[in-house]
Amino acid sequence: MEDINLDIQILIVDDSLSMRRIVKKFLKNNGFHNLLEAADGAKAWDIVQKEPVDLIISDLNMPIMNGLEFLEIVKDNSRTKDIPFIMLTVEAIQKTMNKAISLNVDSYIVKPISETVFIHEIIRVIRAENKG
Repeated sequence: MEDINLDIQILIVDDSLSMRRIVKKFLKNNGFHNLLEAADGAKAWDIVQKEPVDLIISDLNMPIMNGLEFLEIVKDNSRTKDIPFIMLTVEAIQKTMNKAISLNVDSYIVKPISETVFIHEIIRVIRAENKG
């Protein structure tokens, strides 16, 4: 992990407070400490417009603005389109995965997750972004 910048700002988007806490714990356990959070895509979009965000980890099923709607707005905006976006969801339906892929999601992770697999995927996405 020596080639990974642990100071990046990560936005965690999930309507479940307990899931946000789990994700934060996994990230903090692995040296990531600049963490922002939002309970839905609309609040997350407000944050992305005001704060420098280096990585988004978002749930799919949320009120107000769901993860796919949020992903679409992020990837359609010239200022935010290059922010790596990880979808973290219980939804394992192929049609939904295909929609996320068509919207240029960087990774699609199905819950439940182990800390090891989750962090490995975050590192993969960050490294891919740094090479891009």
